[in-house]
Amino acid sequence: MLRVTDLTKEFRFYRHPWHRVIEGLSYGRIRRAEVFRALDRVTFEVPRGCSLGVIGANGAGKSTLLKIIAGTLHPTSGAVETGGRVAALLELGTGFHPEFTGRQNIFFNARFLGLEDEEIRARMEEITAFADLGAFIDRPLRTYSSGMQMRLGFAVAANVSPEVLIIDEALSVGDAYFQQKCIRRIREFREQGVTVLFVSHDPGAVRTLCDEAVLLAAGSISGRGSPADVLEEYNALIARKSEAQGLWSAPAQPLKPTAQRGHRSGNLLAAVAAIDLRDADGNPARAFLPGEEAEVRVRVFFLGAIERPTVGILIRDRLGNDVYGTNTFHQEVDTGAYRPGEAAAFSFALRLDLGPGEYTLSAAVHTLDVHVHECYDWVDRCLVFRVLKPPVRAFIGTSFLRPKLTLGPREPNCRGPVDLLEDALGPLGPALDVGQRALVSGWYAPERDAEGVFRWTGGSFGFVIALAGERLWFEVGTDRPGGAPVRADVFLGEEPLGAFVVEPGASWSTLAVPLPRVDAGAVGYVTVRVSDTWRPSDTGTSDDGRELGLRVRRIWVE
Repeated sequence: MLRVTDLTKEFRFYRHPWHRVIEGLSYGRIRRAEVFRALDRVTFEVPRGCSLGVIGANGAGKSTLLKIIAGTLHPTSGAVETGGRVAALLELGTGFHPEFTGRQNIFFNARFLGLEDEEIRARMEEITAFADLGAFIDRPLRTYSSGMQMRLGFAVAANVSPEVLIIDEALSVGDAYFQQKCIRRIREFREQGVTVLFVSHDPGAVRTLCDEAVLLAAGSISGRGSPADVLEEYNALIARKSEAQGLWSAPAQPLKPTAQRGHRSGNLLAAVAAIDLRDADGNPARAFLPGEEAEVRVRVFFLGAIERPTVGILIRDRLGNDVYGTNTFHQEVDTGAYRPGEAAAFSFALRLDLGPGEYTLSAAVHTLDVHVHECYDWVDRCLVFRVLKPPVRAFIGTSFLRPKLTLGPREPNCRGPVDLLEDALGPLGPALDVGQRALVSGWYAPERDAEGVFRWTGGSFGFVIALAGERLWFEVGTDRPGGAPVRADVFLGEEPLGAFVVEPGASWSTLAVPLPRVDAGAVGYVTVRVSDTWRPSDTGTSDDGRELGLRVRRIWVE
């Protein structure tokens, strides 16, 4: 868990070096410092296994807060309780030396995080594999890109088993593959009970990774709640400039028609007077089937003289994730000039290629491409609508993509290149042991006898193997009491390869069937059908109800 109590941090600035000396010699009776309070009595608690997002504009005190929690900065007053090891990803490259190699930096950084040398050596292979830097792991850090540095930093933090993990905008650097990899690891941490403190300006990441969020403004917590609610407050905060500029912010007033209201902000030089959603026939509608045509109408009332205003809409899902947003600027529409007292309607015709669920509409009028330049009016969640489940061809997700499906030719012999299957089944060579995942169907758990490990099969069993040879070999037995010989028919896909006969008894037999000539590197799915099975429970000496076919110790191709 993480507990922050009345945390305050002040920075002192002096206009002249002598001012510091004068203040010191007077024991503080003569003050010459200008005091800046970066944090002001910040208090919150994050339970074990929960993730808290910290949101705020630049200069709000986010980085100062994280540095104090990480232990790299001391507070002026207040306390922090972390309850264990803290791993922190703060500014890019923190704790790294540009002249050391990636491997050396892993060693030193892990030491800073509290690992002993033996632990670091034991985890080095796992860390380097997670970073996935190839030959660069043994090159100086100064040769790394910013994304590569982030990979290295996250790889260390992700493998030191922290009780508290602090992340400051780290996921904004790096490619999409590595970002997804990091998100998966953060989710694993949460499942393992790690407390996560996450700072980001990316709303999607905050909604995805955080259970709760706090809004930091001017060094104090001004809001706490669900990520969706706090992000709405943050959106209103950055839309305002300052009271001195005559800007305005208030909870949204009703728009007609409306179903739900959120936050509203802007300077009201132009106001969203109404928003409506209509079907393809122009009738008001609040429920649609996936793929149906719809029209969003936004009516704007102008209170000031404005040239080329930008009018936009944003659709969010029930979790507050942005599904689709656009505006007149992005669509390259010249909206013209307006005088005070004029009004205009803007229409967005679109096809709702959305998945079943509830969605909200937000509307805004501002300058340029985004509302942070100058926001006239932004209204969150001013309308709610629903996309219904389709009567046929059901699907999951928030996007209705309507793929065109085609079936390729049937391949009866199930042959293909090795690299397509190795990710799922592990290494596929010309030999299988009884512990491999390539034994895909009809196998019982491994057992051990005096000669080693083996597995029983059922009446039919299958496996995938590289077809790099002329014959497919089996080391098999039956070990059934008073039984007759057992015939096993072998198939490559649907193509018969041959058969072999296993004599009953405790000994092992080595038998083979021929393989057809195939392309180099090909693999195949082999099935074996056994002519006769037995149940140990039928002998009256065991309660084992399994239906057994053959004992198999090894399979290989040569």
